[in-house]
Amino acid sequence: MFRVRSVTGNTPIPKDRAMRPMLRSLQRNEILGILIDQNVACHEGVFVDYFGHPACTTDGLALLALHTEAPVLPAYMARLPDGRYRLVIGPEVEIIRTGDREADVFTNTQRFTKIVEETVRQYPDQWLWVHQRWKTQRCQARKKE
Repeated sequence: MFRVRSVTGNTPIPKDRAMRPMLRSLQRNEILGILIDQNVACHEGVFVDYFGHPACTTDGLALLALHTEAPVLPAYMARLPDGRYRLVIGPEVEIIRTGDREADVFTNTQRFTKIVEETVRQYPDQWLWVHQRWKTQRCQARKKE
């Protein structure tokens, strides 16, 4: 998968210990893409609503946005009828900053996830879902016990 993502000039960053390389990338004014529709372990994210179900979602995007003030622009590729793809870049997402870091991370992650959900609803046949998106729900239940 790394090779495929590198073909167009992107530099994939492995998920493990990614925060420092991502910060360096932003400090160099590089474009940074983060996939947030992936299941993560309890310690890697926060539970937000996704299609009416709690989904453990990476908090990395919210943490980076809050720390660096880098703009967040949602983007996706839409497959066209002729087989080509169109890159769609949405408007900048305003980052909520209340001073309560935990609440801000949750609120912003929920807002980012809602944008992904809206996109999937628009193009349901194009959402590549080959993993268990809601796998970490059981972890949330254990935390409440």
